[in-house]
Amino acid sequence: MEMGERGDLDATDLALLARLAKDGRASLTDLAREVGLSRPSVADRLRKLETSGVIAGYAARIDPARLGLPLRAQIRLRPHQPNARAHGLREKLLALGHVLSCVHVTGDDCYVIEVAARNPAHLEELIDSLTGIGRTTTLLVLSDVVSPSDVDLKALLLEPGSAPPAER
Repeated sequence: MEMGERGDLDATDLALLARLAKDGRASLTDLAREVGLSRPSVADRLRKLETSGVIAGYAARIDPARLGLPLRAQIRLRPHQPNARAHGLREKLLALGHVLSCVHVTGDDCYVIEVAARNPAHLEELIDSLTGIGRTTTLLVLSDVVSPSDVDLKALLLEPGSAPPAER
């Protein structure tokens, strides 16, 4: 079984991942102290997590509001053309700027696009730019209730209906 498949991450791996999800700049010394291992052991575990793709990379979390883009919205898009990806959707979204993410989803709409805007008028311009691609429905983001760094990795990896493992 390759690392990263369900069940082969131990409590130490999960502790390292949880800490890095909250603070990607945590030092090897701090991580080693928290999990009770040596720095070389922690470095080896992190290298394995990186090589296997469990850790996909390290990045700064940018706050759009601090860049003058306080208004966030999720725009659901149902493209006019059946295969929007083949018709350059990604390139069109990147050319718009202000697109934070785009996911392909199931349901009535095909894509959910998150954007950051300066104000309502700017958001309206972004929405208008997308209406040429397809039908849109817009949701304003009022606040973040759960962010990726809040997720309990142990609970995330549980099978539905199973109890959390007892701490050792």
